[in-house]
Amino acid sequence: MEHILVYIAFAMLMYCMFSARVGSFGITMPMVFLAIGVIGGGSSLVLDLEAASAFHDLAEVTLALLLFADATTLHRQSLVKIGQRTRRMLLLGLPFAIVIGTLVNLILLPDWPLWEACLLAALLAPTDAALGQSIQSNERIPQTFRDAMNAESGLNDGLALPFVIFFAGLAVGESDPELGSGALLSLVATQIGIGAAVGVLGGYVLGKLRNYVIARKYMDEGLSLVAALILVGFIFLAAEHAGGNSFVAVFVSGVAYANAAKGSARHARHFLEGDGQFLAMLSFFFIGALFVPEALTHLTPAGLLVVVLSLAVVRPAAIWLSLIGTKTSASERLFYGWFGPRGRATALFAVFVAMDFEGVQQIGGILVIAITAVLISAFMHGVTAKYAPELFRFGKD
Repeated sequence: MEHILVYIAFAMLMYCMFSARVGSFGITMPMVFLAIGVIGGGSSLVLDLEAASAFHDLAEVTLALLLFADATTLHRQSLVKIGQRTRRMLLLGLPFAIVIGTLVNLILLPDWPLWEACLLAALLAPTDAALGQSIQSNERIPQTFRDAMNAESGLNDGLALPFVIFFAGLAVGESDPELGSGALLSLVATQIGIGAAVGVLGGYVLGKLRNYVIARKYMDEGLSLVAALILVGFIFLAAEHAGGNSFVAVFVSGVAYANAAKGSARHARHFLEGDGQFLAMLSFFFIGALFVPEALTHLTPAGLLVVVLSLAVVRPAAIWLSLIGTKTSASERLFYGWFGPRGRATALFAVFVAMDFEGVQQIGGILVIAITAVLISAFMHGVTAKYAPELFRFGKD
């Protein structure tokens, strides 16, 4: 294991050193570390229970930081700035993607239970801002396009989380005849509700407490960023202790904290995104090393078609429908619809469901399809991002 850690550390260091040069060729960080994981880790790491448990721990930390950092952008001022198109993509596009995706899954996977088809659609709905970094740095793409896509991809993973938990709970209940539908709905709603309550209370109180200690200079400013990291851990564990869902709590606490703390809470987001970038590299490496070989081995033609349609049809159709009635051109709608890359949220949510929801009948197929979607998306969206201005002919509608 030690030689793997040295290998990972060296790869991370070299990528950081040459990241700008690598990026100029349209090669993104997820592409690099997925490939390094497959090439370097696949022969040394085996997807057994111990490896899966270790990745589960990494996934929980990464997901908690990602959700909190994204949620801190949801303060009052930012909600005004994100604009109509982003609000529609989040509030309409995401549910549309789940509904359309469920229909596609039921057609292509007719033997799957309803709630597991819904769960797979919810797992494939969130997009990843990390996979869209080459879009953000491409100055030939209009700034308004880049801002809208960045805001949507940064927030929809948190909004997709309740759907994932809800459908996973229903899928478990469907396989357990002793658990009635009413009791199951109550259990899932309670977990989400308690998690949200812990998040609101904890985020708001700690945000106000931060204002108080900063105003009176009780806090060493050098520790204020570390406090944000500890805050995430505290909320996560508090929700778990109270019987709520920890990830819902973390996301909601980020919203409450951003609105309670003075300023825009950029101190928290900036620090957590730095840690998150490090953890993202690790996550993509282990996805490539542990999960991609298994996924490609067990991928079926129907599963591959689900992935292709999710990327090329489901997401574009959902975004197109969500933007009806807005002042958006055909090029803009196609741009938003295509650049919905699947990344950390899809992979981490899938692992989270596999480890925390026993009884999901098609969990193997769900993992295979989710990991395949991340792999294909990383390369397809990474390559096409470099040529986005030529592909979508901005300003020529």
